[in-house]
Amino acid sequence: MSKPICKIADIIFVRFELIDLAPQKEYMEHFGMFLAYETADTIFYRGTGTAPYCYVATKGNTNRHIGTAYRANAFSDLEALAAAKGVEIVENTDPGGGHKVTIMDPDNIEIEVYYGMEVAERITIDPKRLNTGVDKPRENALQRFGRGSDEWQLHNDRWVYELTSKVKRLGHTAINVADAAASVDWYAKTLGFLVSDNLIGPDGAASIGAFMRCNQGDMPVDHHTLNNVQIMGEPRPAFGHAGYEVTDSVDDLMAGHYHMKTVDKYYHEWGIGRHLLGSQMYDYWRDPTGFTHEHWTDGDLLDATIAATDTPARDLIMAQYGPEVPSSFGASMPSEDVDSFRAATPSLSDLVKMMEQQ
Repeated sequence: MSKPICKIADIIFVRFELIDLAPQKEYMEHFGMFLAYETADTIFYRGTGTAPYCYVATKGNTNRHIGTAYRANAFSDLEALAAAKGVEIVENTDPGGGHKVTIMDPDNIEIEVYYGMEVAERITIDPKRLNTGVDKPRENALQRFGRGSDEWQLHNDRWVYELTSKVKRLGHTAINVADAAASVDWYAKTLGFLVSDNLIGPDGAASIGAFMRCNQGDMPVDHHTLNNVQIMGEPRPAFGHAGYEVTDSVDDLMAGHYHMKTVDKYYHEWGIGRHLLGSQMYDYWRDPTGFTHEHWTDGDLLDATIAATDTPARDLIMAQYGPEVPSSFGASMPSEDVDSFRAATPSLSDLVKMMEQQ
């Protein structure tokens, strides 16, 4: 394989245009993020980690995903990318500073590559120690989360669990692509991504996409920073979901689940379960405009020595455990349209069943 133009170090944030920012601000705070910056027309939300922000939305005339931002290892990566794509390196005028290059991927997703963006101070969250059947490090210490039972409060005669998840960082995006081979090739050759899992379609020959990770040599990185899949059936908007790692472990994810569930304002898309590809525990929720965001924890870490694996597409759809994946998963649509879409469309797990029965 030829040498890539540059090598991305990590993902930073996703960028959206929204008609109304106020409902999204409320959602982000329920979802477990913190307002980092705000202007007259743009909101920037961060997690507890060192990225200055991991979600950006600007007020506009439509609700749409604009693109994804990544961090480069060196300024020379920006120079190489700018020269290869015929674009300029510009100063970042948004909070965080540094310089960036902006290009478009094969599915018209805007890709911003940054170098020199400031590192934010971590928001400290005390991690919990867990006793298991074989290892019991917690002695003479009671396991309590937040205010314990006082996290349950009555809101207009309804119990609401007030403890949210605490998002740490953006870990990955999933996109629906028109041509899987073209997308995988572009991200490998342009941004230096490695294939973790090559997804083999029902015919047993052709790839329908991949889980791709950053190449940081001998430093382990997330199993995937990108999941690009060529969806069978009707065309879907390119954005599938954004996946955010929570700061603590499974209890952090569970707290967020019950907070979102008892607040009862948002559509629960899928979860709770544990993925096979990437291994992380997951929980997916739609925001007020219908875009899907994931809480996840306990994902796999791989260094560059781990070779790509050819994996049947069923492993993308069938979790290690959890509820069946709905037909709406990966499709951006207003939440009020999801039930009718699901009623008219077989679930993805039903499609796997039909293929295996045949």
